[in-house]
Amino acid sequence: MPELPEVEVARRLVEREVVGASVLVVETLDESMLEEDVRCFQDFFSGTSLQGTGRHGKHLFLDFGTGTLRIHLGMSGRVRFLSSWDDHTEHERLRLLMDRGVLVLDDPRRLGSFGLVSSMAEFVDRNMLGPDALTVSPYEFQNRLRGRRGRIKPLLLDQRVVAGVGNLYADEALFQARLSPMASIGGISQGSMMELGRQISGVLRASIEVGTDFARLPPGYLLRQRMKGGPCPRCGAALRAQRVGGRTAIFCPMCQGDA
Repeated sequence: MPELPEVEVARRLVEREVVGASVLVVETLDESMLEEDVRCFQDFFSGTSLQGTGRHGKHLFLDFGTGTLRIHLGMSGRVRFLSSWDDHTEHERLRLLMDRGVLVLDDPRRLGSFGLVSSMAEFVDRNMLGPDALTVSPYEFQNRLRGRRGRIKPLLLDQRVVAGVGNLYADEALFQARLSPMASIGGISQGSMMELGRQISGVLRASIEVGTDFARLPPGYLLRQRMKGGPCPRCGAALRAQRVGGRTAIFCPMCQGDA
């Protein structure tokens, strides 16, 4: 499932291939994913060129000067760049034909979305998203969780706390910080909370560096073989699966404890 690192890899692809390119034709191939009138959406791109890119949490933003295209990849979306207009991907939902090639949103499960916003900052404020998880400091992370109640894993997934952490990377950060996903936030020390903040940004950066290819992550990462019953990469104990806040957490009962 695309989370912050996958979206950041997509942003860097767009930045590298098509910033400065002019839009020639827009093909909206799945209007169910579009958050506005299709005619207005297509008319917006007339005479535009891509000015820059941005990302906040799991949202990708493409700045066209007079407005911004926001893309959310959902559960299975990917952004692809094709050098030839004649090339296609299997599950195209949006195609921007540009003077350097084609930018494609490919989404097999159609759980993503796209539409126009005035700016990235306006969208973040309107949706009350927390600071981006890649750049939030351990001190700020600890402060944003101060006074909250509940278990730590669901709070990590709350995009109003920090934006961009999803199920997989929450499990990895908790594993690296040696914290149980079921731990009550009131029972976590200040030092452990700040360590978790450090691990969140560290885990996200490590995944971006390897292009989100988990097999290339360093030894000792849970994501290399995150599965129930698999061996803990630290101690070798069988990994456990448990539902926490409606999501499945994978963790080591020996390294992280049960509560």
